[in-house]
Amino acid sequence: MSFPDRWDDGTDRSSPAHQVHWYDDRTAIIRQSLRTNFEGPFLYLLLGTTRALLLDTGTGEPGLPGLIHSLRGDRELIVAHSHGHGDHVGGDGGFDRVVGRTAEEVAEYFRIDWPRGTGAIDLGERVVDVIPIPGHQGADIALYDRNTRLLLTGDTLYPGRLYVKDWPAYRESVARLGEFVAAGNPVEWVLGAHIEMTATPGKDYAMGADRHPGEHVLQLGPSVLAELVGVLADAGEQPVRIERDDFIVFPV
Repeated sequence: MSFPDRWDDGTDRSSPAHQVHWYDDRTAIIRQSLRTNFEGPFLYLLLGTTRALLLDTGTGEPGLPGLIHSLRGDRELIVAHSHGHGDHVGGDGGFDRVVGRTAEEVAEYFRIDWPRGTGAIDLGERVVDVIPIPGHQGADIALYDRNTRLLLTGDTLYPGRLYVKDWPAYRESVARLGEFVAAGNPVEWVLGAHIEMTATPGKDYAMGADRHPGEHVLQLGPSVLAELVGVLADAGEQPVRIERDDFIVFPV
C-alpha cells in the first residue's frame, strides 16, 4: 500500500490525460491531468471479486471509459459520485450503469435513510460503507473501504479550499464523519478529490491555477479529519473562513 513520492500534475503535453497509481492490487487512484482541466480531479476505482466501483468520472476527458474497462477486467462496473458537480460527473456518458446525481437517487440506490443513515455495497469480499455528507453540493457522500481503511471524502475534505454551500449541513456532516470513525471504523488515510494546497503549510494555489509546483500530498491522516471536526464545532452556527495548514474552510 503506497502513494507516489510525487504526483505528476499533468501540465506537460506529454503527460497522459489520466494518471493511474495502484495503492494496492485492488485500489486504483486516477488523477485527471491539469492540462485537460484546472480542477485536476482524482477518481477512485475499487475492485472486488465480482464487482468494481468507480467513484466519479471527472470532467469528461476522452479515454476514461476504455481505461476503466482495461483496469476492471470482467467485473460488473458501478459508477457513483462523491457529489454532483460537473468536474465529477462529466464523463458519465461513457458508462452504462451510473448512480443518479440527486440526494434522492443516491439514497434510493444505496438504501440510505438520508442524511443520517448509512448504506453499504458489497463488491465481492470487499464491503464499502456509504455515508451521506451534504453541505458542499447536496448529494455528497463519503465512502469507507473496510479492507484498506481508506475514507474517500470528495470535496468535503481534501488538501485545498473546502467550499461550503450549506453551513449547518456541512457542520453536521463532518461531525457525523467523526462519529463514524469513533464508532469503531478506524481510518488509515483520508483521500479527497483535489489538491489545491502547496507543500507550504496554509498556502493554497490561486483559484483556477493550471500548474501546481510543490504540491501538498493527496493523503491526509485521520488527525486532519479530527481537526476539521473540532474547528467546525468551535466555529459555531455562522459561516466563517478557517485557514489551517492542510485545508481552508471557504463558505460560499
